[in-house]
Amino acid sequence: MEPLVPWIQEAEKERLQALEWVFGIGLEKLSNLSHQTGGLHSWQVMWGCELREDGSKRGFLHYGYNGMDFLKFDEEILRWVAAHPQAEKVKEKWEDHLEWTQGRKIYLEETCIEWLQTYQSYRRGTLEKREPPVGKVTHKAINDRLEVLICQAFGFYPKEIRATWRRDREVCKYEAFHRNVAPNSDGTYYVWLSIKIDPKERDRFRCHLEHEGLQEPLVLAWEEERATGWEILIGIVAAVILGAGILFLISK
Repeated sequence: MEPLVPWIQEAEKERLQALEWVFGIGLEKLSNLSHQTGGLHSWQVMWGCELREDGSKRGFLHYGYNGMDFLKFDEEILRWVAAHPQAEKVKEKWEDHLEWTQGRKIYLEETCIEWLQTYQSYRRGTLEKREPPVGKVTHKAINDRLEVLICQAFGFYPKEIRATWRRDREVCKYEAFHRNVAPNSDGTYYVWLSIKIDPKERDRFRCHLEHEGLQEPLVLAWEEERATGWEILIGIVAAVILGAGILFLISK
């Protein structure tokens, strides 16, 4: 079972693993009751619950088998409604097993509500989170008269962001190529946009990033990378070695 939204990842792994185990046991029981052995069988379940403002609760539980509607639970009267002839035998067995049926009602009205309240707290915490974007500008030369500036923004949350290229503070609406915002594995997002320019006008272009996590827009320009201390040291050592080699050859 795989979460589809970042905030659900806070849920306890044991709960998700327990659901997978229950699905497997249920499918095995259904196969035995319908005298089907071997082959591929599918067992689907759709369930949920809601907690209204007045404190009342409501739940639903539907089962499907091999792509067909199979059983529906009526929690008010503790009955199972068969949607397919093959489900009649399962319906009779589950209704004879009153403890199992009562357990489904407790699950919908108590356990499910507890999970719902827990997940709501996780979701609220995520919605309140604000992660500002980190950005940088790189460039790629195409020829002497054309190059591409690339603005990258990453590590931001929530997803909504406004990223634009500006030339002398004027938004470049049509010249820029914009890639869709995409998710990172940690639940944050990234995006990049590029623009083709004349290298002689490079200093006139700025990338503007506007996001909820920023107090003011982040303005970025391309900057030539400076050599690090290690690179300078390696260059000095190489020059010394080269000079020593030349002196050695001259002395010979």
